[in-house]
Amino acid sequence: MSRRIFLFLLSLPALIFTSCVEGEEELWINQNGSGRILAHYELPRIALSRLGNPNDTIRAFINIDEREEDLKIQALSFGEVNGKIVFHLEATFENALDLLEIIDRNKEAFIEESGNDPLHLDAIAGVIHFNFEDRTLKFSRAVSLGDLFPTAVNRRPGMLGPSTFKYTIHLPARVIESNAHSISEDGKTVSWNFLLKEHFAAPMEMGVTIKIPTPWWEWAVLAMLTFALALLIWKFVIRRFI
Repeated sequence: MSRRIFLFLLSLPALIFTSCVEGEEELWINQNGSGRILAHYELPRIALSRLGNPNDTIRAFINIDEREEDLKIQALSFGEVNGKIVFHLEATFENALDLLEIIDRNKEAFIEESGNDPLHLDAIAGVIHFNFEDRTLKFSRAVSLGDLFPTAVNRRPGMLGPSTFKYTIHLPARVIESNAHSISEDGKTVSWNFLLKEHFAAPMEMGVTIKIPTPWWEWAVLAMLTFALALLIWKFVIRRFI
């Protein structure tokens, strides 16, 4: 009997963690830079001790929503559902490039108001780089979730089984370059699907580059200016020699 109990205790971490860690993020970016984001995480109860009080976290998000005009939260929940900690967020933004500035200027206040550990918060958000220059948009992100879990899980990541994190970005133009696991036929949607057990030692890395096409109205304005310039040249220069 004691042997059976011992074997059960050894298998308990696997029963606790296998298939109960899931995450999905989806980001839509429009051609004018506006868009929306959806984030949904399902984590084991042990993660709650590392993420802070749910009520305080929700209050901290609401405070950001009230402070920032360019970010609006449509749906927000954080709590225990069927023995798992579930976090859900839906929000819209006016400019994708401003998101990093919004995060940076609210980070300290969010940590203070929510009680979240900065290291564990960074584990979920990851290291993000957004750059837009000469109509070329480059996005990269590296997420390391190992710090969210107990040492036992880090030593035996296989106990996470098929638990996955999925990231999807809908872009306003075709992808030039990306390490995405899948790209849509029109080249404007990229997705990554990571097995967590394979990404404790190495981060989940994402990268994508697109070239934003010139809007039709800019071509129209350019054509009008060219036509006006041609008329001026005809009126003030060419006609003098006729």
